[in-house]
Amino acid sequence: MRGEHGGDRPLETPVWLLMGATGSVPGVLRAARGRLALRVTGRGALGPAHLRVLERRLGAQGLAEHLGAGRELVLFDVPVEKVEDVRFPWYNFGAGMKLKVGGAGFRLSFIRPGNTAGDPGLGGIAPSRANGRLWKDALAAATG
Repeated sequence: MRGEHGGDRPLETPVWLLMGATGSVPGVLRAARGRLALRVTGRGALGPAHLRVLERRLGAQGLAEHLGAGRELVLFDVPVEKVEDVRFPWYNFGAGMKLKVGGAGFRLSFIRPGNTAGDPGLGGIAPSRANGRLWKDALAAATG
């Protein structure tokens, strides 16, 4: 993948997978060598219902127990050509995106949601929007 992040170097930033109005889990979004991967750790602010939905969405039996135990899990690791319907909705002000992988939809935020530990604070908005721009450029270049 090429982009503002420096040619062929991997692009890796923190993200939060958002589910519904109240669910989120921290993770890392990484692009390297033509692949896109999302890795999350623990259950974050995902309730039991969120975990069951995620388990069904990914067809990953045992996912709820794995994340519930605080372990790390790769939700997807696919060739970037398999990423579909990448969008950066205007209402996220450049700090969030939606995409589909294998027909499963994912809503990601580059800014820490208010329902997580720590304060998102105003200082986090500019870097989060900068990360959004990096991903928008990188994915546009990679997906055509």
